[in-house]
Amino acid sequence: MAESPAMPADPSPTTAYPLEPSPEEMHRLVAEAMARIVPHLASLPDQPSADVAGAVEIARALSGSMPEAGRPFGEILDLLYDRAIPKSFNTAGPGYLAYIPGGGLFATAVADLIADTANRYTGVFAAAPVLSQLEADAIRFLADAAGYPQEARGFFTSGGSLANWSGLVTARRERLPDDHDDLRAATIYTSDQVHHSVVKAALLAGFSAEQVREIPTDARYCLRTDLLVESIAADRAASRRPFLIVASAGTTNTGAVDPLDELADVAAREDLWLHVDGAYGACFLL
Repeated sequence: MAESPAMPADPSPTTAYPLEPSPEEMHRLVAEAMARIVPHLASLPDQPSADVAGAVEIARALSGSMPEAGRPFGEILDLLYDRAIPKSFNTAGPGYLAYIPGGGLFATAVADLIADTANRYTGVFAAAPVLSQLEADAIRFLADAAGYPQEARGFFTSGGSLANWSGLVTARRERLPDDHDDLRAATIYTSDQVHHSVVKAALLAGFSAEQVREIPTDARYCLRTDLLVESIAADRAASRRPFLIVASAGTTNTGAVDPLDELADVAAREDLWLHVDGAYGACFLL
């Protein structure tokens, strides 16, 4: 392991850390972490929006095989808050205006701590009925905010990429039969501003990149409905099978919102599935 001032190359054995610490040890670990977390969050407005000078060298110095002995928790916190965390894009800070991940909510961090330590399985209702109901209620609140009907359902994902993939797979199952010839003839329509995860989702769902049509956008970077209609007609004339429109409610590059009402009319008229990637803009519904 390459030597680093924060992580000695050949650490000497230290106090063992049991997998099930005592109550006193739990309090100490959380208190030590909070002693670094709170000042870090409080100083966000004064931190630079980005600082990656020398970050690659620090990262390379840490690379190596698994150490034989542990290190004191304080040393790990020093490494994180003094060397690792500062050498990055400060997406949580108010001075950073280029990338979507934000600062998050402290209450969410506390909720994650509770969820991780309780460690209940909520994949099936019977295993934790009350906790599963809490999740279902949260989804219902969001569905109501979006104006969805009572029969609408959903689930939480780790991010927009997985959400786009699940939406595309749902569209495939709803609009295409299990006929491989039909899958090869299927076509998907997006704007040229769509998030790159949509094309990746198409590949994961069994389509090729050539089956994704990128429709040009207008001066406001919104999908042009007239060109979409022309592309659908051309594909039908070529014996292809249009089945999905992917619209954006807040693109990554400009925050543009496609003409959703117009696209919904086109989807209804052409019997296509309409998926809206709202990972950026849909939060404004709240």
